[in-house]
Amino acid sequence: MSRKLQIKNFGIETCLKLIALILTTSTFLKSIIDVDKQWDTWVYHLPFAARIWRIVPAEFYGLENHEEHRFDGFPILAEFLQGFFWFVFRHVQAANLVSFLSLVLFICFLKVYFKVPLYLSAIALLAIPLVLTHATTCYVDLPGNIGISIMVMMTYLLYKQDDFPTKRDLLVIFVAAASAANIKPQLQPLVFLILCFIGLRIIWLQFKQTKASKKWLLKVVPLALVASVLIFATPIKNIVLYGNPFYPVRIEVAGVVLNHKHPLYNASPDYLKGASRPQRWLYSILEINSPKWTHDQWSNDPNQNRMGGFFGAYVVFNLLLLGYIFLRDRCRETTIAVISVVIMSIVAANFPQSHELRYFMYWMISLVSLNLYLVSRYERSPDKLRWLRPKYIGLVYALFLTIVLSKIGNFYAKPSFYTLDKHIQARVKPEILRQINPGDKVCLVGKQPNTFLYASKFHPQLDYSYSIKATGTPQECLAGEKIL
Repeated sequence: MSRKLQIKNFGIETCLKLIALILTTSTFLKSIIDVDKQWDTWVYHLPFAARIWRIVPAEFYGLENHEEHRFDGFPILAEFLQGFFWFVFRHVQAANLVSFLSLVLFICFLKVYFKVPLYLSAIALLAIPLVLTHATTCYVDLPGNIGISIMVMMTYLLYKQDDFPTKRDLLVIFVAAASAANIKPQLQPLVFLILCFIGLRIIWLQFKQTKASKKWLLKVVPLALVASVLIFATPIKNIVLYGNPFYPVRIEVAGVVLNHKHPLYNASPDYLKGASRPQRWLYSILEINSPKWTHDQWSNDPNQNRMGGFFGAYVVFNLLLLGYIFLRDRCRETTIAVISVVIMSIVAANFPQSHELRYFMYWMISLVSLNLYLVSRYERSPDKLRWLRPKYIGLVYALFLTIVLSKIGNFYAKPSFYTLDKHIQARVKPEILRQINPGDKVCLVGKQPNTFLYASKFHPQLDYSYSIKATGTPQECLAGEKIL
């Protein structure tokens, strides 16, 4: 390679590293400086976190009745971690770090296990709008889907090679599975399905290499059972206490409706009401009639609500890139990658709420990650597809990232210094606060998502305690409570 070409390549890679560093730093600053003001954050994520760590105990803030049921049955690992960061740093914005650090963890995972350059992962993953919009919030979809994505990539690793997994590999799989299953209820069936693929592969490798002996089975089966109990701790607890693994959501098994408090939510755009799940999913990933990107893809237009979030053109590019690599370089690694995407697509497309992509970000994260790995191989194989080397594909990913940042970067990727004080000033009405006296039991009606902000924790200037109960209607208030 000539000296001029070396300088050119060095320059491209350096520019991409600088882009990744600036964006990652800006995203970190956004997460630690700005208060997340989204609906779910203040209705239940932060109240859950505060209750777990007794930052705001239950006796000082009562959730709405349906949120109490969620607290009883939903997985709360992410909120536990949010409360931990809040408790340690004495700073509510620190709760945002759970999402941000989950992305950083995944980028490091790709570097360690698949030799993907850090800058390439950062640029490519943050070019997914839903990843960028969730990386600086308290929403728990990203941490849960990172767990699933690690499981998908580890499954791919097991199937593309004949080596038996190491203890570290098994530990990574366990931690990823336990995290995902104890963060989002929608991910629990996916964790079970992926573990089945992993288990079958491990049994096959053991049988192929040494023949599965009774001694091996006696050792592995108890460990697998213990691991399963820890991974599925939340649904097992719900079965024992409530007779429904997905409590409080309505589930019907063999015609029997299990104990529940909430109906099964399954909203979809009006024009797709009669469409199949795969059709709704396909319309959503291609962003047909989905003009904007937000953290939850909510829209006033009923024909666009909850649709999109992956950047349709970016989806098409990554599918075409994977197809091109497979056609030009057919080998076990590319074949298994294509099979993995096909299986992922079949599962994701047929899942309940398949069009609400924030629940199933793992599909896009895993698709991009498989491409990142396959592209990174060519850095170490100079005789194959030279133009697909990381630095060149990184330029294409950077182009998509630029488009995303031009549309939503000012809000989601750059700190605006919207602090807790500013949030309280904007959302708390002084005339309501003035009506609260020491020791009052207050029933605050119809003030969501701002009810939690009235808790005494956020008003140290009052120098006295009182309790707040969140309700949607006055009928939910109890005798002796002051209704405001």
